[in-house]
Amino acid sequence: MSDLLNRETRRAAARAPRAGTGPTPDQSRMLAAVAFKTSGLVVVIATTLALVTLVSVNSDLTGTLGAIAGSWFAVHLVPLSIGGTSLGVAPLLPTLIIGWSVARTVHQAVDSGTDRRVVRWVFAASMAGPLAVTAIALAVAKDASSVIGLSSPNALVAFSWVAGVHAAASGTGLLFARWDSLVIRRGLPDWVRALVAPFVRAISILAAGGAAVVLLALLASWETAGALVESGRDVVGMLGLTVLSVLYLPNVVIGALAVATGSTAGFGDASVSLFSTTGGPLPPLPILAVLPEGSAQTIWVVMLVVPIGAGLLLGRDCAVRSADIQVAVSSVWVVSAATGVLAALFGYAAGGNLGTFGTVEVTVWSFGLLTFAWLAVAGSASAALVVWRRAEPEPPHDEPVPTPVPAAELAIEAAPSEPDDHEQVDEVEEVVEAEVVDEIVDDVPAEMPPAEEPHATAEAATDEPLDAEIVAPPGDQDGPAR
Repeated sequence: MSDLLNRETRRAAARAPRAGTGPTPDQSRMLAAVAFKTSGLVVVIATTLALVTLVSVNSDLTGTLGAIAGSWFAVHLVPLSIGGTSLGVAPLLPTLIIGWSVARTVHQAVDSGTDRRVVRWVFAASMAGPLAVTAIALAVAKDASSVIGLSSPNALVAFSWVAGVHAAASGTGLLFARWDSLVIRRGLPDWVRALVAPFVRAISILAAGGAAVVLLALLASWETAGALVESGRDVVGMLGLTVLSVLYLPNVVIGALAVATGSTAGFGDASVSLFSTTGGPLPPLPILAVLPEGSAQTIWVVMLVVPIGAGLLLGRDCAVRSADIQVAVSSVWVVSAATGVLAALFGYAAGGNLGTFGTVEVTVWSFGLLTFAWLAVAGSASAALVVWRRAEPEPPHDEPVPTPVPAAELAIEAAPSEPDDHEQVDEVEEVVEAEVVDEIVDDVPAEMPPAEEPHATAEAATDEPLDAEIVAPPGDQDGPAR
């Protein structure tokens, strides 16, 4: 409840009229939260982990600041050089969490009715905070290079990676918050507005498919993974290897997804594809047990069900939102192109140099192109099929002949099955009795001979003679007939 109230307060502050050209005090507090909320949390977590790690290995705290700066660069995918060894393969899980946090913070700060100037302030604040922290981290890393083996990274590269991560996250939050107003203001077709849900679902299916491939491969090589965990010797070492494997899990999922689309994932001299494998030295990381130890198997072609299934579901989603086959197919191709570009970007971010082990990478161009191709082809076929089946005329059905129902039964059926009180029951009984009386009255002839005029009955009897025997009443059998 408090989160909802804070959100409404921030939105009201963003929409509030401004007396001058600058932000109001409420808007200033909101912009400060956007600028330093996520960055502050990252610094706090990095400080905690650095202190715990140094204390656990009985080391002095002289390299604490350098470790914090290195952690800031690592979670933003900035290549580092530690002890002369280049480390360019950073774990993606912390980066994804940071991106989600930034996008959520920006999304809560604005909505479809926020002034455009405030939107620009929010975006600028989301960039200014991380860049300021990056500048401080560069200075700290340069000062700590004489104490520990950490070399200060290139300033331009560091600022570029940090700006790229936060710009992508902030732009995503703003886009989702102002998507409807943006589409309406730009005059884009309605089908463009409906592309968000199929796009998100296609990405989710691909990610889930890559995770399923990794899980199955890990189960198949469970003994190898267990042996790699035990190579940590003590509890601290095994826990560190396990945590490191979890942090690198998104990198491995992207590599598995690249293989599932038909591309190639390489780890130094080792490489894996659907049709061939090449061996090579690997670091003792338990998550790398998913890499095959032998040659490629024919059964691996089953992994193609991941991109094909995502394409089929994408085509169905686009066809459900539009009855026009051209619009549905166009939607499939637009979403497929966007997904292919995103796959290529993630494939590039997941790789890098790993010192003596070589370069860890997926073939970026083929990964993006094959992702687009599978989604576009399978999605177009699925969309065309769904639209064609929806356009087929339905077979005629024989309509049942209605059966007349007496009014009394209709009144009984219309009565509530569970009346709330006695008054409703009395009203229903009165309606039923009235209907029954009306039916009885309708069956009686309109003209009835009055009982007070017996001569009229006699006259009617003389008009049509009756062949009947007159029977005397009881007690007067011997008397004359009257």
